[in-house]
Amino acid sequence: MTVPIEVVTRERLPAMAAVLARAFADDPMIRWPLLPAGDDIGERIEQTFGSIYHGIVDLELIWEAADGDGFAVWIPPGMADQMFESDAAARELVAPLTDDGAARYDVLWSWIEAHTSEDVWYLDVLGVDPAKQGKGVGSALIRFGLERAARDGADAFLETAIEANVAYYERFGFRTVFDGRASDDAPRIWFMRTGG
Repeated sequence: MTVPIEVVTRERLPAMAAVLARAFADDPMIRWPLLPAGDDIGERIEQTFGSIYHGIVDLELIWEAADGDGFAVWIPPGMADQMFESDAAARELVAPLTDDGAARYDVLWSWIEAHTSEDVWYLDVLGVDPAKQGKGVGSALIRFGLERAARDGADAFLETAIEANVAYYERFGFRTVFDGRASDDAPRIWFMRTGG
């Protein structure tokens, strides 16, 4: 079955934020900066996703699969700085969603930025609506980016805080190149790369 993939327009950002909030509801990399959890954690996760991609949506780096069942952000080599600039600009919007003025958010994402390769196709986020998982949507979005990386003769790179995801991404040729924590209480993050 072929999964249709299209570029995300600005009008689709709210739908993307909603799907990603459901897909990342239990992801420690997303939840830890927004502690304490509370009853509104899902809403705060959705607002976070709505904020961080606002600055890059017009660059055609965000992709939608199967009419909104899943979304991925694939950053080509040389454009990671633009992603991180967009993320930095969004921190002012994320700060009110935290109890520490986004201090944990800054610690985590500055640390991740320091460990992110510039010479790769960077899979910044991949999320599939939980009700649509297991139907090939995530696989299609991964292959979509890997095909672009292969065309450019570049490796691909990602990070995950879900240990079970490591084996999933290994099926696509990713290998762990580093893992660690931004601070003692931060979640463990696996950084993965294809190729050499």
